[in-house]
Amino acid sequence: MDKEKLELFKKKLLEMRKDILNKAKKLKEDSYSLGTDGIQDMADAASNTYNVDILMSISDNDIKLLKDIDSAIDKINSGIYGICEECEEEISEKRLEANPVARYCINCKRIIEQKGM
Repeated sequence: MDKEKLELFKKKLLEMRKDILNKAKKLKEDSYSLGTDGIQDMADAASNTYNVDILMSISDNDIKLLKDIDSAIDKINSGIYGICEECEEEISEKRLEANPVARYCINCKRIIEQKGM
């Protein structure tokens, strides 16, 4: 992959990272206000707990995505971005454009999913 393409992917990954961190910051601010909204009955309390649980699960997904983004950026910096971790063949640019954190080519990903890994 040429340097220009790698720079475009790196820019896209850094933008994704920035968006996640901004979203996490907003969710954190929103979670502080959840407890101070003047809950009046048990139904409101249950709804409030449910909302906090949703915020926590989103956070877990975002943490995983952040790790994947950081790993992809490390791969760009070390010159191995776009190489399948399973078969060591190049991952298609089309796949990387759709999913810049892809670790596997489409064939290996299908095999992994079929095995339930």
